[in-house]
Amino acid sequence: MKKQLRRIVATVVLFLVYWASVLFSKLIPRRGGGGWKRSGRILVIGTFHNPNWFHAHLTPLTKSGVDEVVLITDEMVAPMDGVVYECPPQLMQKLLSRAGAKFVWSIVCGFRHRPDLYMGYHIFPSAIIALIAARLFNRPAGFQVTSGPLELEGGGWNAENVVLTALGGPSKSIEKAVHAATREFDLVIVRGRKAEAYVRELGYQRQMAIITGSMAAPADSVGFDEREIDLISVGRLCEYKRPDRFVRVVAKVAQNHPEMRVAMVGDGPDRAELEALADELGVRERIDFMGKRSDVPDLLAKARVFGLTSRWEGLSIAMIEAMMSGVVPVVGDVGDLADLADSENNGFVVDPDDIDGYAKHIDALLSDAEMWQRFSSNARQASIDYSSVDAVAGKWQREFETLM
Repeated sequence: MKKQLRRIVATVVLFLVYWASVLFSKLIPRRGGGGWKRSGRILVIGTFHNPNWFHAHLTPLTKSGVDEVVLITDEMVAPMDGVVYECPPQLMQKLLSRAGAKFVWSIVCGFRHRPDLYMGYHIFPSAIIALIAARLFNRPAGFQVTSGPLELEGGGWNAENVVLTALGGPSKSIEKAVHAATREFDLVIVRGRKAEAYVRELGYQRQMAIITGSMAAPADSVGFDEREIDLISVGRLCEYKRPDRFVRVVAKVAQNHPEMRVAMVGDGPDRAELEALADELGVRERIDFMGKRSDVPDLLAKARVFGLTSRWEGLSIAMIEAMMSGVVPVVGDVGDLADLADSENNGFVVDPDDIDGYAKHIDALLSDAEMWQRFSSNARQASIDYSSVDAVAGKWQREFETLM
């Protein structure tokens, strides 16, 4: 009964919010005219749980030719040159909810900073807030499709958002509404080719680009023998990331590598269950559940293979960072991971449910140092070419010049 009530409430809220934003966007003239004087600022709205994710996305924006990035988020993540934090007051967040407070604060900051662009990470609520604020101030609106089609398909019920997950399953009416809202943005940023094709199929005809997060590459990368961690994963321990698959993969690989060392970096609600599963499969002594760490780059520098078993991803920042450190990826064929992880060249992409497939490739890499070295060098170079800070900043600069 409670689940059904939550679904009804979520459906009503999302239906009203999406269609209201579409109507507002159509009624209010889009950018151009109206005495628009460039301020050199852009306004970005989002929630950043992971400091690495924050740096990966905000750093290239600050180097893209804009004067300032005005960031509306719940609380400060980390100081950064070129970023001006605008966090809604705590009392406002309590009274209006976090989403409501961000909406009000976006309007306040629109008057205060007069940004040239409003852009949101994830469709609900950040991108919708950006769309409404942009139309109100006659500026362009941008939407970063961070999770790929996952946050739009079926109304986004599989995404990590309390309102969206309350849908409890796919909703045709909400999917139609969110597709209509997506078509209203002046700029849509996706992480890879699959997401790009999906958004175009919705009928989106305006400016769109593939831009990933960025990473600063380590100065060098050591060889196979200098690395002591055989297999590493980096991510939140929750159902969305399917870390249970990772534990089962470890159990398979350990049959041929009984002394292997495995690091699981990250924390989350499923940690206790995962530790119990590792016990059950006899690999608890092989896996070091490290929790949240501030030294992820140091850990990656010591690792040989990076495993990613999520049920969905965009283009994983964790994978990019690992590849830049020379860690060879063995990942599921989900989202846009295959845009960078190239089977038979710099890593392996397998069916996400194929535990044996993951294990086979990890076993091969751990058993052949020469093969690993070739893949490691290729992984490092490919990730630098595709997702270095300078490369990503240049992509943003070109999009901003076209848009504004």
